[in-house]
Amino acid sequence: MQHSHQDPLYRASRNAACDRPSGSSRGLSAELRRLAALRGHSSIISSSTFHKTGRNPLTRAVDSVLEFIRKYLPPIHWLATYALAVLLYSYARVVQATVEIVTVGCYQWPDLPKGSVLAFWHGCAPSLLVAFHARRPSFPIKVMISRDARGDYVALFCRWLGFEIIRGDAQHGAWKALLDIANDVQNGAGALISPDGGGPPRVARVGAVAVASAARVPLIAIGTECRPALFERHKWDRARNPLPYGRIAIACGKPLVFPLIEDADSLERARQQLQDALDHVTNEASTAVVRR
Repeated sequence: MQHSHQDPLYRASRNAACDRPSGSSRGLSAELRRLAALRGHSSIISSSTFHKTGRNPLTRAVDSVLEFIRKYLPPIHWLATYALAVLLYSYARVVQATVEIVTVGCYQWPDLPKGSVLAFWHGCAPSLLVAFHARRPSFPIKVMISRDARGDYVALFCRWLGFEIIRGDAQHGAWKALLDIANDVQNGAGALISPDGGGPPRVARVGAVAVASAARVPLIAIGTECRPALFERHKWDRARNPLPYGRIAIACGKPLVFPLIEDADSLERARQQLQDALDHVTNEASTAVVRR
């Protein structure tokens, strides 16, 4: 079923979010700092168990090599960055020109509502990026990409796909990047955020929830699946890459609106709600991709 940006479901969620007091950039910053502090007080979110698994040893070893090359051999790093970005972009062009895209859920792709946060599992990124390239929403999309060496070629690739890039990650300026994103979303842009970026896989961190709550905008969970696929079993996120002449299924969940988050328990409930929504839409996409 297709929804316009003014459909009753989205309008109700947007109005509920906007009923809270309006916030300036300074107010957004203060609210995000408050939510960051609440994260530290959550026995679940701040526990070692919550963060015990992430990128596997092979991925971490590759990251260390890339960081060494960027630091000590910058010409080689930037040459390789450009070459990898060209390779990824060329492949995405081939796939988007031949792939069939099917959608299920609350929105027909790419008729997504502006001024919202779009969340997805990191392993769904290859299919989602191709879908964005094939059918682009009518409003700017901000995407947060890590500041590490691997992020350099990903950022260049995503910029060529038409995204507006904001750099940041858990180790380098994540909350500053989230503030920039929150400001842009309040002004009508969309924000694409992977809550499990950096791992552990399919465990939502609180960044997307914090942006949606602080900016008083809806959060929409998006799941994707592709068939046939190149399955990267060695990667921490076990990404599935779409192949030419295949299918990509996209499932869009109902807009989530979070009331004012007052304590650590409320933050954990909101985080769990997003995680459950992401699992649900990802399963929906997996079912839809095999339908004929």
